[in-house]
Amino acid sequence: MAKSPAYSVASVPLRIMGVILMVIGCLWEPNLLWAEDSSDHAEGQKRVVLSAGQEVQGDYFAFGPHVEISGTVHGDVYAAGGEVLVDGVVDGDLIMAGGEVRVSGEVIQDARIAGGTVTLSGKVHRNATIGGGDVHLTDSSHLKGNVVIGAGNLLLGGSIDGDARIGAGNLTLSKKIGGDLAVAAPAIRLTSRASVEKNVRYWSENEPSIDDGATVLGTVTGHPIPDVFRGKEQEVRRGVVGMKILAGLVSAVSTLVLGLLLLRIYPVFTKKAVSTIQEQPWVTLGVGGAMLVGTPLIIFLCMASVMGVPIGLMLAAMYVVTLYLGRVFVLLWLGQRLMRRASDSTSAAKAFAVGLVVYFMLSLLPLVGSLVTIVTIVTGLGAILITKKELVVKLRNEQVV
Repeated sequence: MAKSPAYSVASVPLRIMGVILMVIGCLWEPNLLWAEDSSDHAEGQKRVVLSAGQEVQGDYFAFGPHVEISGTVHGDVYAAGGEVLVDGVVDGDLIMAGGEVRVSGEVIQDARIAGGTVTLSGKVHRNATIGGGDVHLTDSSHLKGNVVIGAGNLLLGGSIDGDARIGAGNLTLSKKIGGDLAVAAPAIRLTSRASVEKNVRYWSENEPSIDDGATVLGTVTGHPIPDVFRGKEQEVRRGVVGMKILAGLVSAVSTLVLGLLLLRIYPVFTKKAVSTIQEQPWVTLGVGGAMLVGTPLIIFLCMASVMGVPIGLMLAAMYVVTLYLGRVFVLLWLGQRLMRRASDSTSAAKAFAVGLVVYFMLSLLPLVGSLVTIVTIVTGLGAILITKKELVVKLRNEQVV
């Protein structure tokens, strides 16, 4: 449990992340809105809606300024936007992010939620991970598994059957937690309606405020805040850690959206690029490394002359975009290796999400994270170049170009 204070550090940038997600949702072009197996998503709509009574077999994807899922999805749901509402039934996992997020429906498996403002008033039958600036679990909410929450302000008014791991600026508990409560927060309050069936462990400079009538069946144990989180020098260090986590979260969300779009729009090229990584790993790594070093030199030479400046600028823009895109194919390959599934349209999306989560966690590790990031970028760059060359050669042989 020594890592619980890290949740507090991670919660610092979550409000900013929610605002960024809201801006992203509001700026999305209408023709980028899409959802599987739904006839209500005509191109040009600004509101993505799965109406009550509609059913979707398989996974469901919904991105846009306003997303509303009121029907039933027999699979996983991936949703992101400025405002996201889920008041239907999700048979699988729920993965969602947005500026304002509300969940009043039922999630049969796990829920992964991030937003500026998060309101949960429904049911989650398994585990939940929630991050946000303001997080409110209302009196009608019921989470049957374990919960991990990072928030600026957190109000727990619903029931949690399992353990709760919390990092927050302010925590108010007003209902039952069936397992242990581990919390890192400057301000902790248990109201008269609060109940903890097992132990309470907290990391804070202040003792929790426990109202008369609140019950804790186990022990209440306080832990000092580690020295690493004290002092002005450490404040700077905490800020650096927070910014790193913020940058990673924003990058993860944007990569998730970009990757799902690529899977949808360019499935053949994506499949071929992943096959290239699988069949020619060392060649892919070598080509990517050569281009990673060689392209900036070419750009520099172009920029050295007035006539070459436009070419250099175009090459630089293409170079940056290619570096960013390349990660998608590597993460899909990683996810497929972990899941060991064929890359059909459904499993490819799940595999990509798994690969992204693993990559995000590894990228936060000291030293190892930098190495993983470099290898991922180089491999992705090589996969794109080799795949493009093979496709061009094939088209020329067929006299298409």
